[in-house]
Amino acid sequence: MASTYKPANSPSRVLLSHHKEAIDFSLSHLWQSQLSTWITLAAIAIALSLPASLYLLLQNLKTLTDDKREVPTISLFIKQSITEQQARDRGELLQELSEIDKVIMVPKSEALEDFRNITGFAETLETLDENPLPHVLVVTPHMDLFGEPELDMTKLARKLEGYPEIDLVQMDIEWVQRLRGILRIAERAVMLISLLLGLTVLLVIGNTIKLNVESRKEEIDVAKLIGATSSYIRRPFIYSGIWYGLFGGVLSLVIVHLALYSLVPAVEELARLYGSSFQIGGLGFKMTLYILLASSLLGIIGAWIAVGRHLRSTTLP
Repeated sequence: MASTYKPANSPSRVLLSHHKEAIDFSLSHLWQSQLSTWITLAAIAIALSLPASLYLLLQNLKTLTDDKREVPTISLFIKQSITEQQARDRGELLQELSEIDKVIMVPKSEALEDFRNITGFAETLETLDENPLPHVLVVTPHMDLFGEPELDMTKLARKLEGYPEIDLVQMDIEWVQRLRGILRIAERAVMLISLLLGLTVLLVIGNTIKLNVESRKEEIDVAKLIGATSSYIRRPFIYSGIWYGLFGGVLSLVIVHLALYSLVPAVEELARLYGSSFQIGGLGFKMTLYILLASSLLGIIGAWIAVGRHLRSTTLP
């Protein structure tokens, strides 16, 4: 049987030993000056929490425009001169169209009662000689027949406008289109803000590592004299950059979720008032992992740049 024994001085064991030493040293050095460490982590966390919060806001707003969440409808307001029976007859004819799934008739009397219950203007409405509200046909289209829902909904609405009984056609998808336009602009703004704040995190970590390098300048010079390589000298600072980025990312997630939980009761109350089941969502496991990886990567880059400048200036091997 072949032996799997590795000598103590094998390259892999030496490399692992060096990495372990660098990890232990970077962690112990991180907490030696706790005040400056927490200040740095707080600056990183605040810089990371803003784009994460904006991303979370956009994702929750996007759920309002998700076509799969709810099939949009078209409201057909009938002319005042049309009787209820005529409106029902038109609804039955529309039901036979292939583009339409169902048609719901809302008589003006029912609409008036709903308006009275919602607004509370019961006494004011009693003074009116006649019901000012029209009959309404609420049309639900066959979304399975549509290739591009928004364009086909517009075509269907224009077709329905041609019927003589119809006074006004209103699609509830119009607000979705406007919101999507706003969200597209907001996405670009969030991307730009994320890049700028990512650069801020890079500078904060880089400057912190630079100060650590300056404080250990004599130690680095001694290590150079006894033959330490650039990789050996750089390694503990790289791990320090990772810890700054990782712990700052964790702290930013704590800030984001605390802010999120503080908003949940207000959002649920607002949704209840509007009769909606909307619930605010969190970042999720995948996005959480991306934030931690991105913050750690920023720490590595910032530390690499800071140490690299010092190594080039001292012409280490």
